[in-house]
Amino acid sequence: MNERLGCDPPDLSHKGLRPWPCLEYNGQELRLGRTNGATMRVILDVLEGPRQGRSFVFDRHDTFIVGRSRFVHCPVPEDTALSRDHFLIEINPPRCEVRDLGSTNGTFVNERRVDRAKLNSGDRIAAGQSIFRVRVETASKTSEMDTQTGSRTLSVALDAHPKPIQCAGCGSPAPLGIDVASGPNQVAGESVEWLCDFCRAESSSLPQPVPHFTTVRELGRGAMGVVYQAKHNETGKLVALKLIVPESAAARSAVDRFLREMSVISQLKHPNIVEWLEQGMTRGQFWFAMEYVAGSNLEALANSAPGRYPISQACRMACQVLKGLEQAHRLGFVHRDIKPENILIGRRPEGLVAKISDFGLAKSFRGLGLSGLTFSGEMRGTVPFMPPEQMLDFKTVLPSGDLYASAATLYYLLTSQFIYDQVAEGGDLIRTLLEEPPVPVRKRRPDIPAALAAVLQKCLARDPKDRYPTASAMRQALRPFC
Repeated sequence: MNERLGCDPPDLSHKGLRPWPCLEYNGQELRLGRTNGATMRVILDVLEGPRQGRSFVFDRHDTFIVGRSRFVHCPVPEDTALSRDHFLIEINPPRCEVRDLGSTNGTFVNERRVDRAKLNSGDRIAAGQSIFRVRVETASKTSEMDTQTGSRTLSVALDAHPKPIQCAGCGSPAPLGIDVASGPNQVAGESVEWLCDFCRAESSSLPQPVPHFTTVRELGRGAMGVVYQAKHNETGKLVALKLIVPESAAARSAVDRFLREMSVISQLKHPNIVEWLEQGMTRGQFWFAMEYVAGSNLEALANSAPGRYPISQACRMACQVLKGLEQAHRLGFVHRDIKPENILIGRRPEGLVAKISDFGLAKSFRGLGLSGLTFSGEMRGTVPFMPPEQMLDFKTVLPSGDLYASAATLYYLLTSQFIYDQVAEGGDLIRTLLEEPPVPVRKRRPDIPAALAAVLQKCLARDPKDRYPTASAMRQALRPFC
């Protein structure tokens, strides 16, 4: 029994994870967990039910699942009115959204049954015997004693942005109460980058100017931005230019932190990893100049011959991805978002070459609160390839998570189908990820050798310890099928 929270922690020790990713406090004690210096936090107070009196505190982008299952963040096995995985809250302070996970008895916000709802400070969430109250507060590095409850809380005066915030595109003033993502070294009065809705729409539909680059044509667009082919004005070199607009306003400290993290990633060089060349921010948008790969991606490759892609060629592609991951993991980098659209396919005289793109981008973008809430957007394309442990704590993903995602990607290349039947947006897919085993690959495609199916089954094990220990070991297991 976890006395601090009053409920059994999820059994995640075998996954290499610490159970409670949120901040935790009870009574007069406050324990700070992994923080990023954010000035906002979301608190979930349990007002009624078996966990009454407990609180869960979040100061960064996170997820929180309630249900009877022992794998969720707040397990309540004694409440038979709850489903195993009842509801999920996604938090990116101060934003907060709840979604019902296909529960039998429903999730209610302020006494209204919902499938999905945005949450505001003061809202109440009811499920089974439990009622949670949402509180959104500001936080500082120093704590104060609450004279009424005796609990220790965090507080700060919100004078960090005394200057009016203006659109970086047209100069129009930002509305009051706008969300501002900040970095760990935030200082009072620092500048804030923000785009109004009009300029945001314009940046999405039309190429935006980037210093010393000229756009040539659009290559593609996804949940995180638009990619153009561009030419360096001085050297004439062709690059892939990715433009991303933060979902929230971004303080200079958050901008600098994000660019620093991506600058570190740019040091990662390997034939099977797309090289990062330059990065910056202009007129409220991030831009990244990357190696231009003259080809499509693995998703398009799979759909070019649905369910018939040559098995040996698919395994060769997977082995190339694993070579890149082997180098990255050795240097301490974990991708966290391996999926078919992030594997670019180029051509060499000797054949096709797979290159991993967007290394570290999603993790850094989410971690600093720049992505807003992702489950309604980019996560739809990510969840089918996400290792189960990442759903419970997507900040702490080990190399084994990349191996799981690589296996799910190979499965897709071989079958043109996801590893689960439930792939529609909604609670079913999340519940399936947490509770169900993948569909055996030979049910999708009977001509796949039984030995290869066994390799994939091991790679997709729910427990990371049951997977191959390294990218090199997984690659060796796939080599006989290349």
